[in-house]
Amino acid sequence: MSVEHPAVQRTDFDQVIVPTYAPAGFIPVRGAGSRVWDQAGRELVDFSGGIAVNVLGHAHPVLVKALTEQAHKVWHVSNVFTNEPTLRLAKKLVAATFADRVFFSNSGAEANEAAFKLARRVAHDRFGPEKNEIIACLNSFHGRTLFTVSVGGQPKYSDGFGPKIEGITHVPYNDLAALEAAISEKPAPW
Repeated sequence: MSVEHPAVQRTDFDQVIVPTYAPAGFIPVRGAGSRVWDQAGRELVDFSGGIAVNVLGHAHPVLVKALTEQAHKVWHVSNVFTNEPTLRLAKKLVAATFADRVFFSNSGAEANEAAFKLARRVAHDRFGPEKNEIIACLNSFHGRTLFTVSVGGQPKYSDGFGPKIEGITHVPYNDLAALEAAISEKPAPW
């Protein structure tokens, strides 16, 4: 039995969604591999790949099978539980990389935020609370949280939200002289 849905158009986005993003002027309704089809049946190539978050393509049979199998078991558990697929993946990542442990997050912004916090925490613990400086490139993008937009160095994303996070210095991309000048002290040997 199919479920009837009221018709929606791209213009509805402008009426009911907060304009954080400006999506394309069409709505994809089906995908296969790197291709998507819009509401009018037009076939397009999806070059965005989930903006590097999910570059697995669309509707791959192996992924559909795995998702379907998991959907019949457990859909979602909060971080007050763990689950078998997460533990299996974590063990594979630890075995295949330099890492001793894994941090899973829900988005690139959350992953970057955790990396910035971890860098500050390590510097704090090893060198003291005054070691909190982050040097980043102007016009970069690391996500939409307050910390990540502050590190990104794009005022259009960070202005207007109150005091900015301190300890962030921005330099032009690929300007090694500016980077060297921004370093407040030579790093201590590890």
